[in-house]
Amino acid sequence: MNHLHVVGLGGSNKVMAGELSRLVRRALSAEQSRHFAEHEPEKVGTGGLLYPFDPEVARVLSYYHRTSARALWAIYGSDETRLEPLYEDLLQQVIADERGWLRQGLRVSVLAFNTNSVEAGERQVVGVVKNAIVDGAQRRGITVTVAPEDPDIVVHARSIVRKEQALLSVSIDLAGRPMHQRGYRLHSGPAPLREDLAAQVLMLARFDARNEVLVDPMAGSGTLVIEGALMAAGKPIWTSGRTPQARGQLPMSEQWPSKMPALFPDTQPAVYAAEIDADTYGIMDRCLSTAGTSGQTYTYLGDFRDWDLKRLLAERGNAHQPVLLVCNPPYGGRLGMPRRELRALYADLFEFCRRLAPCRAAFLVGDPDSADEQQREQRSTNSIAVFLEAFGRARVKKPMKNGPMNALFLLYDFDA
Repeated sequence: MNHLHVVGLGGSNKVMAGELSRLVRRALSAEQSRHFAEHEPEKVGTGGLLYPFDPEVARVLSYYHRTSARALWAIYGSDETRLEPLYEDLLQQVIADERGWLRQGLRVSVLAFNTNSVEAGERQVVGVVKNAIVDGAQRRGITVTVAPEDPDIVVHARSIVRKEQALLSVSIDLAGRPMHQRGYRLHSGPAPLREDLAAQVLMLARFDARNEVLVDPMAGSGTLVIEGALMAAGKPIWTSGRTPQARGQLPMSEQWPSKMPALFPDTQPAVYAAEIDADTYGIMDRCLSTAGTSGQTYTYLGDFRDWDLKRLLAERGNAHQPVLLVCNPPYGGRLGMPRRELRALYADLFEFCRRLAPCRAAFLVGDPDSADEQQREQRSTNSIAVFLEAFGRARVKKPMKNGPMNALFLLYDFDA
């Protein structure tokens, strides 16, 4: 194998492909962009895409792609289902590998993810992959050591299905960590939204920062508005000194800089966020500062029901811009909100949107009961049903996952 493997949440393939295409067109030359566009990505499940390997696309993916969970360089693949043949297959691939990623003194760790194509446990698969890499490198006179705590490179072993054939894919994690661990959210409020999921919500809502105002009336630690502001300017995903782990460790990444420029530096988004809880508001303020988005974001400490946003938009010169409201409202569940309070909250949120019209409103609404078998039997809240009672039928409705729970992306139009 010699592919870029973009891994995301279930159902994210179209969004991930759309974002990467947009980034490549902006970051690379016209010729490189045309070459990239000639190859449709190969789908491996509902949250996985394979692209022919290209070092420049790998750089763009590693620094800028906000909707993916992992950015991988898939280097080996095997359809062997038993451990001994799997070891021999991978060993021969390592011995024959001339791509230059194996170097003297390299420290690696190996992680396993859903290795169901192999008739063995994940620990055993990890052991086989480690041994094949170390032994294969040794056959070539290269010393590679296993360093789980402080590796130069993180290697993944995960099963995929290509053309109805189950394979174990062995990949190098270009970032060395989950892509949602950007570095700006060092603290979070209750029930935080993952950064890559927030980016997907904004992509699905088609946020146009050149023309639209972005509003989150229940912003929590600010993930949606931060992702919106950073995505609008095309800024790199990494903050707090973080960079892709592969930088400088691979032949194709030797010239990768520690800092990358914004791809759309002239875009200045107008962003508004409200949060009722003072402690969570303080966390949001710190996250905004760390992400470098404080200058684009007006924040309000208080209940959105008391927020005269129309007047504020007029005062700040945004009264005539279209509004995109995005929100990950409370679902009940972990936040302990009973059905009656949840119904009242959603009804008030609907009224807030109606007063803000004309606007579009995008929501990610989850059902905590779906993640817990006992709650599923009791059906104590079913927040999705309660939300739909308050808002009615959405123009766009897409099933998603928010961690282990079922969720829906919902998009509404509110006319004046």
